[in-house]
Amino acid sequence: MTSSASAAVSVPEWMTKEYFVDAIVVKLGKPATDFTITDLDVRRATEAGDNYASILYRVRVSVRLHNTDGAPMDISLIVKALPKLSLTDEMVKLMNLFPKEIAMYTNVLPRLEQLYHEAGRTSVHFGPRCLKHSTEPTDVIVLEDLRERQFTMANRRQGLDMEHTRLVLRRMAQFHAASVVLEDHRGPYGELFREGMFTEKGRAMSEQFQKGQADFFQKIMRCWSEKAQHCASVMQHWGMDLFDSLIRVTRANRKGFNVLNHGDMWCNNILFQYNEDSTVNDILLIDYQLCFWASPAIDLIYFMFTSVNGDFKLSQLNYMVQYYHEHLVDSLKFLGYTGTVPLLKELHSDIISHHLFGYMICFSILPICLMEKTDDASMDLMLDQGAAGESFKLKMYTNPVYVRQMEQLMEYFFDMGVHDLLQIGTQRPARIDCDPSLELPLWLDREFVEHIVDAKFGTAPGDKRTVRSVYTKNAAKKGDSYAAALYSVKVELLWKDAGVEETLSLIVKAPPKGIAASYSLDKEVYVRELYLYEHLIPAFEALYRSKGVSVKLGPRYYKPRVGLPVEVIVLEDLTISGYRMAIRQDCLDQAHLEVALNHLAQFHAASAVYSESGKTLPAILTASSADRQMAAKTDHMFAPSLDSLFGYMREWDFAGEFVDDLETVAKQIYQLLVDTWTLNPDGFNVLNHGDAWLNNMLFAYNDYDGSVDRMALIDFQFPSWGSPVFDLIHFLFSSARADLKLSKQAYFLRYYQERLVHNLVLLGYGKPLPTLRQLHLDFNDRLTFAIKTVVIDLPYVLVDDTDDASQEAAIVQTEVGQRFQKLLFNNERYKEQLKDLLPYFRSRGLLTPLAANSKRDQ
Repeated sequence: MTSSASAAVSVPEWMTKEYFVDAIVVKLGKPATDFTITDLDVRRATEAGDNYASILYRVRVSVRLHNTDGAPMDISLIVKALPKLSLTDEMVKLMNLFPKEIAMYTNVLPRLEQLYHEAGRTSVHFGPRCLKHSTEPTDVIVLEDLRERQFTMANRRQGLDMEHTRLVLRRMAQFHAASVVLEDHRGPYGELFREGMFTEKGRAMSEQFQKGQADFFQKIMRCWSEKAQHCASVMQHWGMDLFDSLIRVTRANRKGFNVLNHGDMWCNNILFQYNEDSTVNDILLIDYQLCFWASPAIDLIYFMFTSVNGDFKLSQLNYMVQYYHEHLVDSLKFLGYTGTVPLLKELHSDIISHHLFGYMICFSILPICLMEKTDDASMDLMLDQGAAGESFKLKMYTNPVYVRQMEQLMEYFFDMGVHDLLQIGTQRPARIDCDPSLELPLWLDREFVEHIVDAKFGTAPGDKRTVRSVYTKNAAKKGDSYAAALYSVKVELLWKDAGVEETLSLIVKAPPKGIAASYSLDKEVYVRELYLYEHLIPAFEALYRSKGVSVKLGPRYYKPRVGLPVEVIVLEDLTISGYRMAIRQDCLDQAHLEVALNHLAQFHAASAVYSESGKTLPAILTASSADRQMAAKTDHMFAPSLDSLFGYMREWDFAGEFVDDLETVAKQIYQLLVDTWTLNPDGFNVLNHGDAWLNNMLFAYNDYDGSVDRMALIDFQFPSWGSPVFDLIHFLFSSARADLKLSKQAYFLRYYQERLVHNLVLLGYGKPLPTLRQLHLDFNDRLTFAIKTVVIDLPYVLVDDTDDASQEAAIVQTEVGQRFQKLLFNNERYKEQLKDLLPYFRSRGLLTPLAANSKRDQ
């Protein structure tokens, strides 16, 4: 037996010629009496840093065949052995890594491949052949060496280009689809595959290392950027709440679409085979140690955020999800699956729900992908709390390539609401000092305390106390309280009017931590608008005044005399106060968008608090409607103008591949939206303006520098009770400037949600706060509404001024109507926007009638 000196590998005692006889029997398909093993050459199969959870050997077995005169043949094998590395050894055993992998190679993978082979796709394979496995004297798996078939790893530091990425996504989809069909045929995969890398069994180990790891990340992130410093402050008191949240996030949702996830889907577990012209011919997956039954979002997120080239991670995210979904659907159909196939937009919602997992992968796996080669790389070193471990981690987390990618990814995840770990509605630092031993509850923050102070002392100028500092510690030792967590909170106050410093001591009792719209298409616009101006807007503004805040939500209403022959609403002229419309065709820049979103948040928050306080809104604003007959009439009314639109679109070179699908949806959009508009009584609902676009918004500007300062809403003709995303979708897709509409979408949702929550807390909202993740999910669920906005309303935003403009001209085929429709639809501004919006609609799964249903079971 020999070993490679350069590889510096120590050959285990059990690794003998006799051990490999069984593997060679399987490899050659010959009995042991037909050959003799003459020699073994043992080397390391991977470089340091390429594998962390096991030891891999490449063993060249020299075999002499009996009854032949030829020279001995060499057979290369990959031998995977359980490491004996203290901490890692314990972790591997807790996670059942080897039993899972043995089950995968010997049972599951052959069955998955068989499904395709029996159906005629014999080229589909998922991994190397398993030639032998054993548990004595240690856990060992012997696999064919894929290098003999010219399979190689990609460059993990460079990341995969889109050609390689598409192949991985396609194979991943094939793997997932087969796993679903196999489960459908034979039943659940069993307890072994119920959990992934985050399990309750690992709590003690996680608690052991959490504190040191958290301190390290705090120190590292504060050296990156101002945004990273803010994120570090938000994450400072996550503690074991992170572990609990990850367990919840990675569990299978029994009501959702689940697959058998690979569980460790990063570039080093993907091998590529190339043609002579360097194009990729085939791929295979390896390292099936972490497989578990859960949402396919797990593998997708893991792969996209670790292994795709940094230039594509975010810019091509929607496309990658769409590409995967196409092949998932194709494979499910090919294999004869009869269950419910997930919609693309449902997959997007699933990914949003699992973004916390993706964020943690960016902290744990991405730095490994991007770090330079180093001889001391190991899982034990990563977990080590001493100087050696810190030095090793510093190499990873100060890598300029990693830091540059994380700056972008942190911004993305922040905009997607990931930092609201417990989904309590905020992504802000606690701004509270606490005892180092305390795991501070995430809801116990400065704003929580300030609310208590205001409730106690009042907010009138003569009574108002300013919170100067807060210090929190445990009020009871461990073992003194089991049914609740008790916190001692000391608040230092300043009473400015009296010039007095005060101290307020509080005990805060909480549960223990750990895992222990209807849209109506009627025309009663007057009744609605009158009720808004006469009753609700004054009531909403009074709510703010009661909190010491002056907010102007809309113009003042003046009640007209009775007996007029027509219905009349009289309002103050806001232009006298400096308000004016924005330039319609230019759409709104970021400053105007932020002012408008802030205003919508104020209006929505006041409506929610008003309703929650027991005030009754009229049924015309709250009653759910499913008037499909009216919807069908509305679709019929817009059909002529849509005929014009799609006639022009078919002449545009960029639109051809989208026209048929878009037309199918758009021609029945109001009927489809009856389901999208359906009120979810269990969701967060507000009074929507109902027609929130820039022409129904008047802006006022700062006299000093001309910056936009405030705004007011007008034209409350279509208010309706429902999800706030209706106003948001209509507003963003109609009024945002083209370069901001999609690129800053997540940012604008975060911007709105933060201000919504601020106003809800200010006004004393008593129900759970709407979270950013919930908002993103609802936005995605009801995103088909954007198609209505884009095909029906956006042309009116972008059209040039003309005397031909009228609603009637847009829907009739007169000479005037045709002139106006040409201005509406064959408009360069509109075409430029559609170049981005059409691929977006497809990548979000909207160009299908099924996607309009916000919840599949409705």
